[in-house]
Amino acid sequence: MSERAAVELSPEVCERVLARFEALRQAWRSNEPLRVLHGRWYARIREALPTHDLGPWMEIGSGPGFAREFIPDLELSDIVKAPWHDRCLAADNLLFADRSVGALVLFDVLHHLAAPAKFFQEAGRVLRPGGRIVLCEPYISPLSSVVYRLFHPEPVDMGVQPLAEHGVFNKDPFASNQAISTLLCRREGRRELERLFPMLKMVRFERLAGLSYPATGGFSHRPFLPVRLWRVLLALEDRLPAVAYRLIGFRLLAVIERI
Repeated sequence: MSERAAVELSPEVCERVLARFEALRQAWRSNEPLRVLHGRWYARIREALPTHDLGPWMEIGSGPGFAREFIPDLELSDIVKAPWHDRCLAADNLLFADRSVGALVLFDVLHHLAAPAKFFQEAGRVLRPGGRIVLCEPYISPLSSVVYRLFHPEPVDMGVQPLAEHGVFNKDPFASNQAISTLLCRREGRRELERLFPMLKMVRFERLAGLSYPATGGFSHRPFLPVRLWRVLLALEDRLPAVAYRLIGFRLLAVIERI
């Protein structure tokens, strides 16, 4: 049933989660630029996944379920099971046998986790050697920091330890800190990840998406540019060198391998 939850949530919270999923699906259908960008990001995720020989691919926190459109053989899950989800799972309690999973995908999920370290502990347990965690998350650059802080409802706190437990998140499944993934992908964060979980190694990190991302309006607004003009902006960004996204990037892709 759709109300079944992977963690102990009240019926009211479950109802709110499902309503949020449906609102996101409605916004998705009416926003072509948003769909274009997500399609590009999921294509990068698909390219980063290992072969199926290692085991199933599982998306954790699939929410509105957009991944199905781009990676049909990716299994979907969330803490509250909607009709399009294959499983009901929590990131800190992956109900798989040891070394039985090929890939774990988290799209805009890591920065919502109350205890990211618990997820990585579970991931290290369930992934086979060669298996991968693929993250697509907010990136905090000089430009995106201003936009996220002024115009996005989720906070940005660069003063936290990304692998610490964030107790406030336990009270609300939508609580977050958009800075967590950026901090994790910095040199200090990668070192701490590999110190705590020596079986995990970050093998890829790239910054994505300039102003074309906020120009979509996200899931809260209509696109701020006509689609034709937005596509011109996107084409211009495609010509920028990768180093430019250190200053203007809004998203990141990180791949962590089980060694």
